Amino acid sequence: MSTYYRFFGLERDPFLDTADPHFYCEFGALRKAKERLAASVDASRGLTVIIGEPGTGKTSLSGALEQELLNDERIVLGKILDPTFATEVEFLIAIGRVFGLALPPRSSAALKNALKNFFFETAVLEKRLLVLTVDEAQSLSDDALEALRLLLNYHVPQRKLLNILLFGQSELEQRIHNKGNLEDRVDSWIRLERLDDAMSSAMLDFRLTRAGAAPGQTVFTPEARALLIAAAGGLPRRLTMLAHLAMQEAADRASTLVNEDHVHTSMRIRGIPIPQRAIVETVPEPVPVVANGAHDHAPAPRGFFSRLFARRSTG
Repeated sequence: MSTYYRFFGLERDPFLDTADPHFYCEFGALRKAKERLAASVDASRGLTVIIGEPGTGKTSLSGALEQELLNDERIVLGKILDPTFATEVEFLIAIGRVFGLALPPRSSAALKNALKNFFFETAVLEKRLLVLTVDEAQSLSDDALEALRLLLNYHVPQRKLLNILLFGQSELEQRIHNKGNLEDRVDSWIRLERLDDAMSSAMLDFRLTRAGAAPGQTVFTPEARALLIAAAGGLPRRLTMLAHLAMQEAADRASTLVNEDHVHTSMRIRGIPIPQRAIVETVPEPVPVVANGAHDHAPAPRGFFSRLFARRSTG
């Protein structure tokens, strides 16, 4: 049912698994991370590494930062989505390509020299800021990491010619630590943590509101909300995926309220076990969030954490 959300009176799908800026919301730590990234770029500090488990919001953060940078006429932005290249030469050609350069296959030294000339002309003569972002940076080869280290050597007295933002999973951190000469080039480490329960609940409400939910509209029962949050384990991607499936299941059954059974079904579909942990009977304070640069306040979760739940034995 592709338009299940209309069954709930919504204008848009609130839980699509995409980095849609319309649904991007920032909690305290995420907002600070974006501010640190923007400040690093503005000062041309060189290399910043963003580490997080799969599903913690690295792609969403990267997309939100990219949108902000593209609104700044000083910024020249290049982005590599898949950094798996067979050779250093391929990687260097790809870097040139994302900045609009058509570099012919040449030696590694010749390509680096061509990039250096481009960086100098853009950053010094044109007084612009060059930013290279790399997603899935844990997939970079050792040769590619070494190439990035050498590119960071290009600088003028007060700033680097190229800003590099590496978004990667936890293994990237250890690989950089194992390369002391590259680790010394890291200006800042940013680690994305899992959401706590209050933030997870606020995220559900924020997305529903942005999708067109009416003020005071209830979509999830307190029990379904608590189960969703526990099952997601603080991972935004898993939370949105389970919420999507649970709402779709409810719509298929002509239920305007998502209950525990709908959430159980979504968990079975994705092979996620029912969590056994207790849910505290408290209602957390609203968590401030930011959407597209404007400060909003997510509504307090309704009836959140209303009871203890555990999987009952059927045997």
